[in-house]
Amino acid sequence: MQNHEDAKLRSYEVENHFLLFSSSKALIFVFFRNFLTSNLRNFILKLMNIILTTEGIDLQDCDVLVTGFFQDEKPLQGTSGWIDWRLNGLLSRFLIDRRMTGIWKETVLIPSQGRIVPRLILLVGLGKVREYSSLRVRELSPYLLSTLKKLGISSLCISFPYGEAYRVECAKLIEVLIEGMSDGMDQKERQIDGSWVGNLRIHFAEGEEKFPEVLMGAQTAKGILAPQMDIRILIPTSDEIDGIHREGVVSPKP
Repeated sequence: MQNHEDAKLRSYEVENHFLLFSSSKALIFVFFRNFLTSNLRNFILKLMNIILTTEGIDLQDCDVLVTGFFQDEKPLQGTSGWIDWRLNGLLSRFLIDRRMTGIWKETVLIPSQGRIVPRLILLVGLGKVREYSSLRVRELSPYLLSTLKKLGISSLCISFPYGEAYRVECAKLIEVLIEGMSDGMDQKERQIDGSWVGNLRIHFAEGEEKFPEVLMGAQTAKGILAPQMDIRILIPTSDEIDGIHREGVVSPKP
């Protein structure tokens, strides 16, 4: 009888040990699965491709040209004014008809009608000129990122107002736009898809004269965000532009 009880006890101990072992394996599996999934997601989220060029915004090989306009600046100035001219006054007519106003975070998506290489134009309301600042642009960037994700657009060219009239320097504008995009990627509540962000390509094209400032802004953002994000800056080849500081940038192969 005692032997039978001992055998049952040993059997119970073996089964219990096996169950504990199996549970431990399951916990380890779940832990590593979650660990790998989380880190893979973070790895994908924290890639950003920045493409800089001396060419004009109208020649950028991307899906959409993004620009901003103010509710109290008429006629339209800068990039939005130039687009209005290319579209034969279409944006001015929209303003007259109140189909767009320029209020803060207003978004208007229109086809480019083949007048520029990007097939779409996204106009973003910037509010009042006196309220415009680099901090305001950084605040806007996560919203812009979310809007692009909803539209399924991952290739874009951004051209926002800068200069003395707007109290925002070109280099600072580029820096805060990139940093603001990073802010949007870190906001988990937005549930930004990692594969989409991994394919994100942001073009900046303010012409040859402003190219050094654009590059400076991109490099500054890259340095600030280096601990949590891998930013790849692609620029023209050395044959196309000389005398620039190339630290941390990549020239595409011809």
